[in-house]
Amino acid sequence: MSNDSEAAQFARTLANIGRRTLYSCEALPDDLLQWSPPFSDVGSPLAHAIDLARDIENWVLVPIGGRQPLLNQSLEIKPIRSLIALSTCYSQWIKSVHTILDNIPDSFMNLFVESRPLQGKSRSKHRPTVHTCLLTAVEKSAYHLGRVESACQVVSWNSMPLAKSDLVHLRGVHNTAISVPGS
Repeated sequence: MSNDSEAAQFARTLANIGRRTLYSCEALPDDLLQWSPPFSDVGSPLAHAIDLARDIENWVLVPIGGRQPLLNQSLEIKPIRSLIALSTCYSQWIKSVHTILDNIPDSFMNLFVESRPLQGKSRSKHRPTVHTCLLTAVEKSAYHLGRVESACQVVSWNSMPLAKSDLVHLRGVHNTAISVPGS
């Protein structure tokens, strides 16, 4: 068992989720990173990865670290459209998460955070504790990681070129008569 504070352990968990998200995105070129399948509720891997970064900002950097929300403003100025831009964003929030959480003692985990930055994000009317914010950040980040991994799989499956051997079952399809019962 590590002697790190509970907050430092949360920082490591969030950083691992962030690195795993980037690892999943590395398998796709930038154009496919932005692609989402038509007629599907699966968003693009990049959109889910940005949502993860936004949740880290909303549940850790702003309420616990006292930082100003930057992601929405920076996305308006310079949108994230590539793995390099996403990696830069992620390295900044991972560094910030460690800066904020690594030195928080366990005695601070039950302190209440200012509810103003969390308006609309918290289900209850009560101010959340540092511990509640960190649990929520891990929960939401893990959810987004799963969405990123699923979206990367769907996108990669849909973009894989079919080999000639994969087309064998399609031969003669256009020549096959289809009969409809009762007609």
